[in-house]
Amino acid sequence: MLSVIIPTFNSAADLPELLTVLVPAAVDGLVREVMAADEGSTDPTLLICDDAGVEVVTDGIAAAMKRARQDWILLLPADMKLTHDWADRVARGVKQGRSAGLKGVAQGGALMDRLKPGPWGLLIRKSELGNLPPDADFARLRRQFGRLPSLK
Repeated sequence: MLSVIIPTFNSAADLPELLTVLVPAAVDGLVREVMAADEGSTDPTLLICDDAGVEVVTDGIAAAMKRARQDWILLLPADMKLTHDWADRVARGVKQGRSAGLKGVAQGGALMDRLKPGPWGLLIRKSELGNLPPDADFARLRRQFGRLPSLK
């Protein structure tokens, strides 16, 4: 149903938690492939990807998105902390046929930290990508698709 692409750069500290949360969705058939768009990690990020069966793409996010085999792409930052209902919200978004933003959980224990918006992921139908430039990065994609409605 969907391909997950995770931009990585020295993401070994955050990646295992995110990959663990994706496993139940893979078992249920929502997640069909996971790819890391790596920007030259020098820490154990690539070993973690290899151990988890994550395909590593080293020529950018745009190349990873073009290689994705599914019609839907879920782009997640490696430090994203997904809410408990993320898979249900993504499945509804796919069923409704709309690209959307996916809000993560804010970090930190202090009240001000909890009030800050958490990281965002993007659920994008592959046909909506158009011709991405080869140097497209996560920030550019967020600007391009940033005004998408949030998955509820």
